[in-house]
Formats: sequence, structure tokens, C-alpha cells
Amino acid sequence: MPGARPFNYLRGALPRPPARPDERMVFQLDGQDGPQTFTLRQLEALPTVRYSTYHPQLKQHAVYEGVPLRDLAALGGFVGRDVRVHASNGFVSTIRAQDYLQEPVMLAYHMDGQPIPVLKKGPLTVVLPRTPERFYTPPYSAAWVWFAERLSPVP
Repeated sequence: MPGARPFNYLRGALPRPPARPDERMVFQLDGQDGPQTFTLRQLEALPTVRYSTYHPQLKQHAVYEGVPLRDLAALGGFVGRDVRVHASNGFVSTIRAQDYLQEPVMLAYHMDGQPIPVLKKGPLTVVLPRTPERFYTPPYSAAWVWFAERLSPVP
């Protein structure tokens, strides 16, 4: 991807499993070819990164695992464009393409090896790495989106 730096992936994409009748859709990707919906198991089959970071709202360090926003944007056909993350509580945040292309900003689904509980901002939350330091300044506080449910390109 032009302008993107290499990430240290835990693993690449696995075949996307079909949704089972008992699984609920937890995430929507508004792509160029229309919306794609995902169960948690389907998100877990996408390329995965893992890193330790400090979550400023929780005021704690944890190891998070999830899908880089860069890979979601590529899957939706809008990589290189700024994105909007929509939360189930109505909150919407914009994340700049420069940030998710250069750094492994992720849609996390695991925290310390376990599904992220609602009380810890789950089941899906946007997490930023420890560096660069600008991620821990007030202009980036809105990028830490919890209860995430949808990703779309900025019009």
C-alpha cells in the first residue's frame, strides 16, 4: 500500500468462515460495493496484530489483539481515505488515513487474551499503539472509540 509502513502481524488472514445461525453480527464495514457484516468469529479470521498499550480511559495497560483499520479499509475498498468509526451509543470519530496507514491502529476484540467485556469498553474497541506520543494527547482522545460497530470512509 502506498504510504504505508510494514506492520508486525500476529498472523495473516484466514479463510472467512460463514456465519452460523446462532451468531450475531457485531460489526459493519461500509465498503465501495455496499455494506459487509461480520460476526466476531469472522473478524477474528482477518489479519491480526497484537500489542501492549495504555488505554487512557481505563487508565491501565493491557495486551490487545484485533484487526488493523488499514486492513478493514482495504477490504472495504477505501484504504488511504480518512475513516469514521461509529459506536453503538451514537458516538462517531474520524481517524486520519495517515495515522492508520503508518501505525497499527486496530479494532480490538481481545484484551489480555480474552474477549473484551462491556465494562472494559468492548466487545469491540479502537486501540492505538504506545507510539507515537501524539496518540496520548487531547486531539486523539476521540480516536479511542469503544462499543465500535461500524467503519465507513469519510465522504
